[in-house]
Amino acid sequence: MARPLTKKHEVMDAALTLFMRKGIKATTTRDIALRAGISEGTIYRHFESKEDLAESIFETNLQYFSRFLKGYLKNTSGPEEMLRAFVEGFFEFSRREQRRYGFIMAAHQTELKKLSREKMKPKQMLTKILRLGQAKGVFRKMNLRLAGAMVWGTIMQTIFYQKSGRIPVSYERVVREVSDTCLRMVKKNP
Repeated sequence: MARPLTKKHEVMDAALTLFMRKGIKATTTRDIALRAGISEGTIYRHFESKEDLAESIFETNLQYFSRFLKGYLKNTSGPEEMLRAFVEGFFEFSRREQRRYGFIMAAHQTELKKLSREKMKPKQMLTKILRLGQAKGVFRKMNLRLAGAMVWGTIMQTIFYQKSGRIPVSYERVVREVSDTCLRMVKKNP
């Protein structure tokens, strides 16, 4: 039999659901308490404020996303294979972990924008892959922030279009095409 969630996890789960539905600003601690089936004071035993709760949810989900991507990168060799694995892992995370993915991506548009810039480990992973590819002479020399933005933007925009039903091709083909496109953008001799 599964162990029941701790109150802290119940609070975080309820808050995540409400933040995704209503936004952080519009969600009150009373809303969270009602959703979690607890008293409002219980929230403050675990978190200093609603903002602290939102930051904690963001950090927890970002760490999960980072571990998820590391799992895809674990058995790769070489920057090309690593970039393909990164793209595939990113797409899989968005598909399997929709709430987590949605919250992380929404953080860029909310009060958590500054925090998301500081702690975005997946972007750091991508930069390492690109740096390695440049060092090995596989990827062309270009500004790493620009290269990262091009790859990141391609992945993000494609996921957005795919989730909204605007890309009428199979998931597997989308991932393959995006991987190929990202490689062509950064490879020395595409």
